[in-house]
Amino acid sequence: MEKIYIVEDNFWILKSLELYLKNSWYEVFIQDTWLNAIENILETNPNLVVLDINLPWKNWIDICKELRKTVNIPIIMLTARNTEIDKLEAFNSWADDYMAKPFSPKELLARIKSILRRIEVKEEMSNILKYQNIEMNLDKYRVFVNWREEFFTKNEFDMLKKIIEAWWNVVHRQDLMDLIWYSEYLFDRTIDTHIKNIRKKIKNKDVILTVRGEWYRLNN
Repeated sequence: MEKIYIVEDNFWILKSLELYLKNSWYEVFIQDTWLNAIENILETNPNLVVLDINLPWKNWIDICKELRKTVNIPIIMLTARNTEIDKLEAFNSWADDYMAKPFSPKELLARIKSILRRIEVKEEMSNILKYQNIEMNLDKYRVFVNWREEFFTKNEFDMLKKIIEAWWNVVHRQDLMDLIWYSEYLFDRTIDTHIKNIRKKIKNKDVILTVRGEWYRLNN
């Protein structure tokens, strides 16, 4: 369950948002002052923070910047001020979104979902390795060739990953042997067999070049 942390000094807004977001299947943490909020946010580790601009005792720009120095949690600003200058200040303080009061809880929920969805896609894409017609999902050990999934053994997956990550650099045969080492009986010809299988599965024997029998690299 994703976690939302709300810092808002208006009791009625705070409690209504808490109830609305809980009913929308979020775990919600609330606070009506900024005292110890940064420590509490770090301890809670929420997926997103909803922050009121007009909190007493501390400038909201300083609050936002202080958070950003420590964590990269998305921040939605809430404010009764709605001038262009206020909006620019919010975004210049690294806020991810800005909502003027009075606001619709439905719209706030839609913006929360949109931000969290973008983060999810970005994180997923960061675990994808691509080269030409090959796409590797590094988390799930899945390989797609021309958008069709091909079964790779773990050794084949690890070897292909290492060669693609090396890009135009060569990968030595011994490095591949060290990578897939599983017993003292690993023979040198094992690498040739794995490379042959990889070439067959990626549907292009010329993608991985053999250099002088000792190195492998992509055919960039």
